[in-house]
Amino acid sequence: MKSVWRSLVLVAGLLGVTAAGADAQGPDRIQLSASAEQRVANDQIITTLFVEQEGPSQTAPGAAVNAAITWALAEAAKLPAVAVSTGQYSTYPVMNEHNAIRSWRVRQSLRLEAREPRALGELVARLQEKLAVESVDYAVSAEARAAAEDSLTAAAIARFRQRADGVVKALGRSGYTLIGLDVGGLGGGAQPPIMFRAAAMADAAPAAPLAPGVQTLSITVSGSVQLLPAP
Repeated sequence: MKSVWRSLVLVAGLLGVTAAGADAQGPDRIQLSASAEQRVANDQIITTLFVEQEGPSQTAPGAAVNAAITWALAEAAKLPAVAVSTGQYSTYPVMNEHNAIRSWRVRQSLRLEAREPRALGELVARLQEKLAVESVDYAVSAEARAAAEDSLTAAAIARFRQRADGVVKALGRSGYTLIGLDVGGLGGGAQPPIMFRAAAMADAAPAAPLAPGVQTLSITVSGSVQLLPAP
């Protein structure tokens, strides 16, 4: 029994030492964060167009939509700098006041992506002969984002070190030990697409004025440092 009590006392003593050590380290461990941001030019323009037709059956509007999309694909193919892809194709009934099918509506969208605003604007103007613009979005390409992420990470870490050095100096310590560092992902800058109302198709629409502009990207790093004793 005495052996058991001695063991319990020893364990209690060890726990007390560990807790005291944690308390001693606690005030010397601080959390810091730092961020860096950069304005990056939007080098991609994404335009979505659509064509929609309605008729008493699915056949006629479906054929008209297919013809318009086929024509638009041929027009877009004349510009290798523009990436084109078809979007969602949908057919759905239009109901009347008696909840019976009045007609059928067919719709399909077309997505255009380019890095040349003028070429894309002229193409969009031509395509508006048979299609309507649904939205225009601007984005930073994957290559530009990767380059910005590298430079922003380095800048944010440098700022973190600068803050840690400032704390060390302000508290009169001899230095610090980095305990852990978390580097966040690239954030900011997401712009909602510019939406357009569906309008009647025009025989000669003017070239769309596209101005991609810039957006601000940022990275935040956070971590903890253990302050070293005063010299």
